[in-house]
Amino acid sequence: MKRILIIPSDHGGGRGHVSRCLYLAGLLRSFGKESAIVLEPKHYSSGTGSDYKTFLLDTRKDRFVKYQFKKPFKPGIKLKSKVYKRPAFVEFNSLSYQVPRDGYWTPKLVNFRFEQLSKIIEQFKPDLLVGDTHFLTFLAGEKFKIPVIQITRLAGYPPQPEFFWWKENSANFKQPLALGPFMPLLNELHLSDIQKAEDLLKGNKYLIPAIPEVEPIKGSDESVTFCGPLAEVKTHNQNIPFFNEESTFPKIYVSIGGGAGRSQERKFFDAILAIFDMQEYSVLVSTGNRIKADKLNGKSVNVHFENWVHGPSAIEQSDLVIYHGGYGTTMEVLANMKPSIVMPSHSEQEGNGRRLESLEIGKTVHFCNDRQDLNFEWPFGEYNMRAGFDFDLDGKQLLDETKKLIYGDSIEKLKSLSANLIKAKEDFNIEKLLGL
Repeated sequence: MKRILIIPSDHGGGRGHVSRCLYLAGLLRSFGKESAIVLEPKHYSSGTGSDYKTFLLDTRKDRFVKYQFKKPFKPGIKLKSKVYKRPAFVEFNSLSYQVPRDGYWTPKLVNFRFEQLSKIIEQFKPDLLVGDTHFLTFLAGEKFKIPVIQITRLAGYPPQPEFFWWKENSANFKQPLALGPFMPLLNELHLSDIQKAEDLLKGNKYLIPAIPEVEPIKGSDESVTFCGPLAEVKTHNQNIPFFNEESTFPKIYVSIGGGAGRSQERKFFDAILAIFDMQEYSVLVSTGNRIKADKLNGKSVNVHFENWVHGPSAIEQSDLVIYHGGYGTTMEVLANMKPSIVMPSHSEQEGNGRRLESLEIGKTVHFCNDRQDLNFEWPFGEYNMRAGFDFDLDGKQLLDETKKLIYGDSIEKLKSLSANLIKAKEDFNIEKLLGL
């Protein structure tokens, strides 16, 4: 097996799926395998993956096929609820919500993208497809009779997905009818056993970028491989000047996170400043250029803001990490044995925080606790999510959890998890995995 086409989900705000796939492409190259990556316009035009062969799945051209001669004439997502500001937290309970988010609004749009992907496959002639939460990978494998490996996690594991594993799945959610836009294509491919959105992510084998303690997939068999983090976890030694200043205080690194976004950023930064000012911690905050650091600095001697910080180095040099709950940072804090506090912007991030909490090495702290229904309409009916709008971070809770984690016994648990994570990464036999 020589040619592998890698297809990450590339329609969200961040680059978590893309980063995993770039790392995998590098690993494949080291074993003499030729791979290519399919990207959407944002990452393709920015030069992401320029070290590898890339193909463009041009979703900008969706506009040429979006309009139709029946209602809705201009399909899309319509917010039915009245809101007056962006939500600070969004709650949902399955991957079905990713279908409308990713613009799969009509069968015509699904077919248009599928035809683009089919042409890429015909041009590259891969022996294997690797998908990372992309809804067309499995379907392409079925059309071209090419085996498929899916990078997945517990929340989206097709045989038995568990999204809200930490609490009872609320009956208040009305999920979008995610399979609606795919039904003509599913019928064309004679796929009658697809019952839910996660079934679109089926594969011959599943690659889990973690360890069983972090992603406890039940009933896993020889089709499931735990490979540890699909990311570099080597020592990072970039200089972090603020952490080099002479101080006996524990060091805390705060990162607002990547592309998923967070509203009310200024309130968040002001709250961090007020809560940690004059406390016995040295706190470094990366604003991610959302707010210019010079607007926040000069108000505290122990809380310092930077527009950008080399995250892996800051994590390695800190005693506690406060972050949004993304996959990449979660792997970094585990590999570097750092206790952490997750302040999520949506349910998938909260799931990562709840897992760290269940392992007694982290805590989830919400900065927004009100919830109300957000009702939407799209070509296949109505659905809802829940959202929080009012910023109300509990400073006492944050300080209490910070103290418990820094001065508690989490480090011993982290040592064991970190060792298991690194071992899984080192033991991962990609050539065995490719032997489908």
